[in-house]
Amino acid sequence: MKSYGIISEFNPFHNGHQLLVNKCREAGAAYITAVMSGNFVQRGDIAIVSKHIRTKMALQCGVDLVIELPLPYANANAQVFARGGVHLVNQTGCIDTLAFGSECGDIAKLKKAANILTSAEFNSRLKLEMAKGISYPAALSRATEALDNSLLETVSTPNNVLAIEYIKAAAEQKADIDFYTVKRRGDSHNSTQITSSLASASNIRQLISNNSEIVKYIPEIACKTLKDAIVLGETAELKNNEKAILTKLRSMSPQQLAQLADITEGLENRLYSAIQTSKSVDEVINSVKTKRYTHSRIRRLIISALLDIDKIYTESLPQYIRVLGFNENGAQLLGKIKKSSPLPIVTKLTNSISSLTSSAQRMLMLEIKSTDIYNTFTEKIKPCGTEYTDGLVIMK
Repeated sequence: MKSYGIISEFNPFHNGHQLLVNKCREAGAAYITAVMSGNFVQRGDIAIVSKHIRTKMALQCGVDLVIELPLPYANANAQVFARGGVHLVNQTGCIDTLAFGSECGDIAKLKKAANILTSAEFNSRLKLEMAKGISYPAALSRATEALDNSLLETVSTPNNVLAIEYIKAAAEQKADIDFYTVKRRGDSHNSTQITSSLASASNIRQLISNNSEIVKYIPEIACKTLKDAIVLGETAELKNNEKAILTKLRSMSPQQLAQLADITEGLENRLYSAIQTSKSVDEVINSVKTKRYTHSRIRRLIISALLDIDKIYTESLPQYIRVLGFNENGAQLLGKIKKSSPLPIVTKLTNSISSLTSSAQRMLMLEIKSTDIYNTFTEKIKPCGTEYTDGLVIMK
C-alpha cells in the first residue's frame, strides 16, 4: 500500500491543501503523513493558530498522521526547511512518495532544474552572482538563466523552488522516495487579491486579521474548527506583542546576534545598528533590507533572536520524530513507523525527554520554550506548559 508524505505549514489548512490531499488519494495513497511546521513558520512569522489546532484541521480533512518539523528547520530558508522535512519523511521508513504542489506541475522539469542547480558549473556561477551583492533568489535566477534559459520561470516561483529543494535534499540524503506533484491552481502564493475559492494562505490570514468571512476558502469541517479558535481568542499575530520582540532585540549584543542561524558576512552589525534606532519591528526589517537581504530572511533572523535559535541547531538533521496527532488509519501507520524508523518516536513529552540524546533534548526544550513564548502572542494569552497539557490530537 502506498504511503504519501506532505511537508507543510497548513497556516491555515485551506482548499488548496484539500486538493493536494484528494489528489494523493486518487493517486493511490493508503496513508498520508504531514510533516508540519510548529508554531513558527518559514517566512519568519508566527502561525495564525497553534500547531495543535492546525493538526486537528489536517486530520479532519484527510491527513492520517501529523508529525512536527522542528522549529530551527521550520524557521529557515528553503534549503534547510526542505532538508529537515525530507529527512523526517525518509526516516519514517514507511513513506514511499513525497507529494507537493508546484506552479509547473511537471516532475521531469523540476528534476531537470534540480540537476542543474547541483552542478559544479551552476555553483560557480551562483558564487559569481552572489559576489555582486544581490539576494540568493536573484542570484539563483541569473545563474540558471545563464545555463538553461528555459528553466528560468521554473526556478522563479515559490512552490517550484521548494519542490526543487525537496528533490535536491532527497538526492543528498540518498532517500529512496518517489515524487508526486499537483499543479497549483487559483491565486498565486504572493497574490494580494482573492480571485477564486483557492485563495492563498497569506490572503486567508489577512481575512482572519480583518475579521472577514473565510468560509469559501477553507473546507467546511476545518473552517468550523478555525472559527471556534477565533472565537476563543486563539489566533496569533506578531503585532499582538511587538514590544516583547523589540525588548529581546535591544538586549542582544552584536556578538550574540552573530550566533543566530543564517547570520553571515557581518550581517549582525547591520542588524544591531538597525535595532538601536528602530521603534518597531517593521522599521528594523526595512532598515536592514537591501538587494542582498530579503524581507523573509530578516524576519527569520528576528524570530531566531526572539527564540534563541542559534547556528548549532541546524548543523545536524532532526534527531527524533515528534507525533502531533493521528486518526485510526494514522495509528496503524504509526505502529509501522515505530518498527521501521531508526529515530526515537516522541508521543508524550514527560516520557520521552530523558530517553533522547543531549542534543535532541536541547531541540525539544527549545520547542517547549518557543510555545510558551507563542502563547503571549495569541489574542487571549495562554499560560506556560501547554506543550504538556495539550497532548496528542486523536481523531476517532
